[in-house]
Amino acid sequence: MGCVGKKYKTEDAGLKKFVATKFLDYKMVDIKPIITQVQELQVIIHDLLAEGLVINEAFQVAEMTEKFPPLWRDFKYYLKHKCKEMKLEDLIIRLRIEEDNKAVEKKTCGNSTIMGTNIVETAPTNPKKWKNSFGPNNYSNKKKFKENCHNCGKVGHKATECHAPKKEKTKGQANMVETNDDIDNLEAFASYAPVGPDKTTFMGNSATTKIKGYGKIFLKMTFGKVVTLNNVCHVSEIRKNLVSISLLVKNEFKCILFQTKL
Repeated sequence: MGCVGKKYKTEDAGLKKFVATKFLDYKMVDIKPIITQVQELQVIIHDLLAEGLVINEAFQVAEMTEKFPPLWRDFKYYLKHKCKEMKLEDLIIRLRIEEDNKAVEKKTCGNSTIMGTNIVETAPTNPKKWKNSFGPNNYSNKKKFKENCHNCGKVGHKATECHAPKKEKTKGQANMVETNDDIDNLEAFASYAPVGPDKTTFMGNSATTKIKGYGKIFLKMTFGKVVTLNNVCHVSEIRKNLVSISLLVKNEFKCILFQTKL
């Protein structure tokens, strides 16, 4: 009888170790509902209690919280930072609510992805638009620039399209329609006519400057207004701004002064 009792005691001790190891080694995963895994843990805890291994409710809550899967890490940290002790029943209720919220959020994100995919797939296409933009006749309609490049001096392209190194401008020039041999903005003129090298004009500061040519400029203002400037002098240099601020303000234009210049 003594041997039989010793045998049963050994079997009971082995069973207790097995159940305890099963509880400690249990790991939750993201692919299964967390409530299902909590219920599995509760079954293991029931087996522990049946074997006489008493664990209080606070330990059960703490151990379950520690076994949360990776996607529940933020919720785990939230529960661990709560000062008030939580019962097992309250933990299960919170887990059910959080799991329902995650399911709704996942469903909403899935619907948004499907809607976005449908919008992309059903976007109308206009073959004519692509043909007009990239067709062989598109480049033939573009007018060829017949004047000399003001950067390299060659015919057939503008200074803005020139591949030659850009020349540096002389300091002290104002920002009107001005030029030296290195200016690259003659395309600002709607029409342009060069003049002889001896043509000069008097400026507002009683100085004289050489005139390179005359032309017409369209100034596109706000609200769709366009101001046409006729017989604009293309000069080599300007030491003082010649724009009349009072005249512009009188015609309802807004002028902004920056570093004492218009």
